[in-house]
Amino acid sequence: MPSSYWFRATLSACVLGVLLARTDARDAWRAIAAADVRLLLAAVVTDAGARAVMIVRWAILLRAAGSRVSSWSAARIFLIASFVGTALPAGSADVARAYALSRYTSRQGLAAASVVVDRLLGLGALLALGAAGLALGIEDAESPLARFVAGVSLGAAVLVLGAFGADVLARALIPRRARRTTVGRWVLRAAREVARYRERPAVLVVVFGLSLIAQWLRVTEVFLLGIGLGLDVGFGHYLVFVPIGLVAFMLPISVAGFGLPQSVMMLALQPAGVPEVQAFALSTLVVVLGLAGTLPGFYFYVRARGVQA
Repeated sequence: MPSSYWFRATLSACVLGVLLARTDARDAWRAIAAADVRLLLAAVVTDAGARAVMIVRWAILLRAAGSRVSSWSAARIFLIASFVGTALPAGSADVARAYALSRYTSRQGLAAASVVVDRLLGLGALLALGAAGLALGIEDAESPLARFVAGVSLGAAVLVLGAFGADVLARALIPRRARRTTVGRWVLRAAREVARYRERPAVLVVVFGLSLIAQWLRVTEVFLLGIGLGLDVGFGHYLVFVPIGLVAFMLPISVAGFGLPQSVMMLALQPAGVPEVQAFALSTLVVVLGLAGTLPGFYFYVRARGVQA
């Protein structure tokens, strides 16, 4: 069901309707209209910087694996996949990125592995910032929010570490008969390509560092939007709730982030005493800015379609 566009559209519309019923849409719009334009523009620039860092880290992973794809081609693939992913289930942008990259190389396992490693290190960095936010922004370490972030961070760490032993796990978990199928062979090839990265610890350290920078910029982006709306919330709390909200955006439960991810972000702002109207305004700005960030991908997509036609 989550793969169905209409299911996600209906769910987004229903949740958005509930949010609008609980808040005054006119007050939310007035809050957005009264926001500091300079801070909004600073958030836009910060978002562009975060996307640029994400492109660089993926290009580094490709180079480390021996790919000959140019940095320009990698950037176009990344941007187009980001645009396409706005209307598709979560993870579709990564699938589109891997598929497009496979057209540039005969090593299809490399295409999937580079995207998997990129996503895992990005998720690990995102949750690492969430854990840092607990130390900086929330006094009650026993709160449900603290336990949730700590548990998810631990699970992500296990997932990241386990991924680099994917070749061993694949051989242990996939039956011999299944290994001879097309899917089985593809999974084994992709697992071997992912495992190759454990032989390049310096590359992984650099990419993880870039992931921390990218996720820090994304948190800063939301922080700037919050200041622009006049919210009196410390940066430490943003370090906690932004990762939670971004994880919600990754789930296949919405269209372009409207609806349920917004409600998750609003709930995460409640401990800071943010009124619902302002929380809704902030979550809406985050969604809109995320969509605006995919416009370069829309340009390259239309241009590529025009060339093919």
